[in-house]
Amino acid sequence: MIYSFYIKVYGCQMNDYDGKRIEDILILNGFFKVNDPLTADIVIFYTCNIREKAVHKLESTVGMIKSPKIKVIAVGGCVAQAEKDNIFKRIPRVNLSFGPSTYHKLPEYLDDLLSGKKKRIIDLSNYKLEKFNSTNKRREITTSSYVAIQEGCDNFCTYCVVPYTRGREYSRPVIDIINEVKWLVNNGAKEIVLGGQNVNSYHGEAPYITIGSNRKTWRIEELIKAIAAIDGIKRLRYLTSHPKDFTVELMQVHNAVPILVPFVHIPVQSGSDRILKLMNRNHTAREYLDKLKLFRDICPAIQFSSDFIVGFPSETEEDFNDTLKLVEEAKYTLSFYFKYSIRPNTPAARMLEQIDDKIKEERLARLIKALLKDQIYYNNKLVGKIQEILITKKGKKENQYIGKNIYMQSVIINSDENIIDKFKTVLIESANENCVFGKLLD
Repeated sequence: MIYSFYIKVYGCQMNDYDGKRIEDILILNGFFKVNDPLTADIVIFYTCNIREKAVHKLESTVGMIKSPKIKVIAVGGCVAQAEKDNIFKRIPRVNLSFGPSTYHKLPEYLDDLLSGKKKRIIDLSNYKLEKFNSTNKRREITTSSYVAIQEGCDNFCTYCVVPYTRGREYSRPVIDIINEVKWLVNNGAKEIVLGGQNVNSYHGEAPYITIGSNRKTWRIEELIKAIAAIDGIKRLRYLTSHPKDFTVELMQVHNAVPILVPFVHIPVQSGSDRILKLMNRNHTAREYLDKLKLFRDICPAIQFSSDFIVGFPSETEEDFNDTLKLVEEAKYTLSFYFKYSIRPNTPAARMLEQIDDKIKEERLARLIKALLKDQIYYNNKLVGKIQEILITKKGKKENQYIGKNIYMQSVIINSDENIIDKFKTVLIESANENCVFGKLLD
């Protein structure tokens, strides 16, 4: 019998990557995907665990799904890893729980459940190497393809669950990454995005590769150079990075490798040294800003984005003003910002002086205003320029499409034909605080 599955993914880009690999694995093993959970034999939720609300939302969503057709309800990802077997107590209808490093074993587990061999399965083991080796081949290749080079984190920021859910840092072997990139490019990929929780701490084994390096363990600088030498790649980028792991060598690679975009996401989270210490970020605000300055000296075309957390426990008005000062000096092209929320089982969750939500809201509004000032400035600087844009999706209006330039700014254009997944030459005609508008030239 052929069984159908429905999958819903919540969370970060790594979760999106995992979700696509789950689809590939299941379809290649004889299952087929449907877009409505009520028509599925198997319903899979793959989600993050960044806050307590994640589990509450999952409980509510599962409770709303009423269909006699459903034979398996599975929960995977970081929330499964964090909840362990408690997930079965909180959501009794769940009969399969799997962690971020075990999804390659789903066909085996589903067969056991569907055949009645087992009634409930949980697997939170660490199979990182086995998982990546089983997910190299994909059914659908997009122009922009994400390649995981690293997973997990050793930094243990006090607000973050990643070291507890994704585990300690693991870097994939160089040859595996090179082979995957070559396969993607040979099948149509033009932009390669190297991804992971902390990519600039990459240290992958390369015992059989000597081109460009005699080291048996490569850093990301060497990996980027090797990937850039593969014919057919039009654009190369990476995310996400930790400030403390940025090297001068990596900055110099941006000048040495033309296809590597002059844009880097370097999360800072706060501009207060006191808060950064409480967060266990292992750098000061000045050290962070000095790295941005050095990066700009080495690579004048470089631009930056960042992440901010507002209202971290015990954050004072003075601490928050230090963040505004950092924003003023750093000058980001775009940024992402969040109110602090408690991540269960993290050190920050046990800290005293949790900040009132009204104060968080007020500070977040002020931060957004400061960040948008620079975002508007950089968007307006594009007006009159011609850029190559990778079109990624349809817009809200008829014949409207949205793409990204090398600085990850959103570019909106009109076209009478479907241009998704294509690089197009665009003249930028106008801008607002969130995006720019352009006209197709080809």
